[in-house]
Order: sequence, then structure tokens, then C-alpha cells
Amino acid sequence: MINTEDWQFKFLLREIKKSSKIDVEMYKENFLRRRIRIKMKDSGIESYYEYAKLIRDDEAELNSLLNTLTINVTEFMRDKTPFECFKTLLLPQIIEKKEKSGSKLIRIWSAGCAYGEEAYSIAICALEFLKDRDEKYTFSIYGTDIDKNCLKNAEIGIYPKKSLKNLSKWQVINYFNEIDRSYRIKDEVKRVVKFRYHDLTNEETFSKFFDVIFCRNVVIYFSEEQKRRALKNFYDSLLNGGFLITGKSESMLPSFLGKLKAINTMEKVYQKIE
Repeated sequence: MINTEDWQFKFLLREIKKSSKIDVEMYKENFLRRRIRIKMKDSGIESYYEYAKLIRDDEAELNSLLNTLTINVTEFMRDKTPFECFKTLLLPQIIEKKEKSGSKLIRIWSAGCAYGEEAYSIAICALEFLKDRDEKYTFSIYGTDIDKNCLKNAEIGIYPKKSLKNLSKWQVINYFNEIDRSYRIKDEVKRVVKFRYHDLTNEETFSKFFDVIFCRNVVIYFSEEQKRRALKNFYDSLLNGGFLITGKSESMLPSFLGKLKAINTMEKVYQKIE
């Protein structure tokens, strides 16, 4: 016999996908139920079925729910060590490889970029790295997310002071303009970053030929199948020898251990096996 509450929950998930084109079943069921229950309580609704009707008719509530389900990083250089690893360990290896191939383009993807802090942090690291080199390289950095409101804010590039707490005073002065107690990212940084909508669990690869992919603390909330899809997406998007940086609390699926080699277990850095 089908449990009525389970049926209503599945109905709600289908309605979310139909209304938003986002497959929220990528997230673990317990996580979904907990977050959705909070929104239902705020709306004074007790059943998943009634809440499904609400989000179908109320776009603002649908967007509010999607924001609740999206895990957003809200700081620059959050957990500094992955960025240090990127700048001191990965970039020198990438440059050495580029010198041999004659290419001057370095492509990086920040997957699940939220409001853009990670993508811009990567850009700041890249610009600082280039300052110490005579030879010039072009960085092309993409930030993607399923939350379109986040992407709009990322493109604007204005942040509260608390988002910059992990940056040095020198970095704040050099890469931001202060405006009305907020901070706008400078054009020097913005011009190397592009923001795009992308669902990590989509079967279609976002793009190819990336040297580095950052995806930190995003797939931890995915089901095993959705995690497999995301990792396949990353694997197909990386150049041979390219790097994937994941969250420190995230583990690699066994089926990918023969394709992505752990080169730094502390920082959860993997390299695509050539």
C-alpha cells in the first residue's frame, strides 16, 4: 500500500520540477523533507499536496523555496587552504604544461558558485599569480549555479563587509571599491569571470577543456545517483591531467577512483588520469 504522505511528497517534487525546471531529487530525501517542512510551517500549510498547489500558483513562494534548498557559500576565500593549494601547487603545474603545448588559455569552472564569491576568489588568486610572472596568460573562469537570483547578484558583484573577512587588507584595497558600506568587485576581476545557469545533474556536459574545476560542499547533499551524474559531468569536462577540487567532508565515489586520482588527500584534490 502506498503511504499517502510519501505520495504527496513525490507529487510536490514533480510540481517543483515542472514549475522550475530544476530536479530537486538531486538532494537527499531527509534534507529535502526537513527544508520543505520549514517552508510549509512558515506558510501555515500542513500537507505536501497543499504546498504543491501553493508553489504552482505563487512564483514568489516557489523562488523562496528554491533559495531555501540551495546551499550558498557567502564568503570570499572560505577555507583558505584550497585556494593556497590552487595557487602554489596546481597553477605552476598547469603553467608548465601550457608552456609545452604553447597554449596561453587557462579555463576554470566554479560549480555551484552561489553569489559568486568562490569564482571571484579564484580570479583574485589567478591575478596574484600572474603578477609574479613575465609571461602573460589568459584566465577564463566560469561560475555556474541553479539559482538564477544568485547568478544575477554575482554578476552585479556587490558584497557586504562580512563577506570579505577572510581577505587581507591589501586584497580588499586592490580588488574592491567601497560604496555605501558595501564593496563592489573591480572590473579587473569581473572581466575574467562569466556566470551561467547550469544544473550539475543534467546529463549534458556544461563545457569541456577545463584545467581546474572547483565543486566544494555541493554534492554532499546529492543522492548517490545525482552525485554520479555530477562527477561524470566533471570528468567529461576536464582536460586530461586536469584537476577537481571538492569539499573536505566529501568522499569520491568508488566507481571514479580509477579515473580521478587523489593527489592531495588533505585538500581533496583529484587529477584526471591521462
